[in-house]
Amino acid sequence: MNAGSLVGQIMSLLQFARFLRTDTLGASVTMVLLGAATASSKLTPAMVPGLVAVAVSFHVYAYVLNDVVDLPIDRTDPRRRNSPLVAGQISTAAALAFALVQIPVLALLIVLIGGGFSAFVALGVLVAAVTIYDLWGKRSPMPPMTDLVQGVAWGALGWLAAEFTGGAGRWTVVLALYFLAFIMLANGVHGSIRDLANDSRHGARTTATWFAAVSDGSGAVKVEGRYLGYAMTLQIVTVTLAFIPTALAWAPGRSLQVVLMAVGGAASTILLVAAARAGDRHRQLVLGAWHLILILASVFLMVADRLPPWALFAAMFCYLAPFASYRWLFRPKPADGTHWTVESAQAR
Repeated sequence: MNAGSLVGQIMSLLQFARFLRTDTLGASVTMVLLGAATASSKLTPAMVPGLVAVAVSFHVYAYVLNDVVDLPIDRTDPRRRNSPLVAGQISTAAALAFALVQIPVLALLIVLIGGGFSAFVALGVLVAAVTIYDLWGKRSPMPPMTDLVQGVAWGALGWLAAEFTGGAGRWTVVLALYFLAFIMLANGVHGSIRDLANDSRHGARTTATWFAAVSDGSGAVKVEGRYLGYAMTLQIVTVTLAFIPTALAWAPGRSLQVVLMAVGGAASTILLVAAARAGDRHRQLVLGAWHLILILASVFLMVADRLPPWALFAAMFCYLAPFASYRWLFRPKPADGTHWTVESAQAR
């Protein structure tokens, strides 16, 4: 194999990784592992390959189907210009077929892992919910409701993982509600303001447009009034849900855990407010990204005593490792604004 052929194969793999949206795959795997941690049985190494396979298959279905449906909008989004689907390197029909085949793959995985009727119910809920969001997420007259439906899908993913690991328990419900609120915050606030300019050009109906949010001269979105109240409500819900398991099972040895959760909750709230008030688009999106990273990280404290150390480390690695490739998170916007814009850096 010559050097040119090797480089070509590597570039093909990188394009396929972009197509699968592997930059966010870590969060999907993490949600499955955290859901498994809430089950009535302890997570064992033998369970992990099946759980990861479920996470990957669902991730592909959710993201690739969404990319197919939103393709006309994505074609005018600078962030997506290197997407193989946008660039025409993968046909719409092939992408759609690849997404849809994940449904029988997920059903087969349930059979192979040994999931029962409850696992199939959870699968039905998550597939139905994410399909509804992907098809009508930017077409609904009330976008917060479709954000909620998408949140139900990711909550059901945690429920499905728990069913594979001994059965869902009371903490599974708390975690599912946490995922629901987190997704509504991530999609309805941060994702919605990120895409506002491009979505508005196409007449898309999103939570930002529903709250009549507008961009200022720098491209930053003004998050104020009812929209800010909506974001803060979801923030309070997520922080409260993260505290519930620790508060109900509190013991003197958990004092450090409580302190860390309180500090994390306060810090994530400050980041949310700072992002809402940012007067620069780059700064707003970076602060918003760090807010989401920090607020989901608090879940690790929520289930830390229910995961073996190796599983906790694996979940944290899956979650944090992809962010190392987000160069725009770690470099400031240059004075001339010509190089490290969020759009150019994310597209690389």
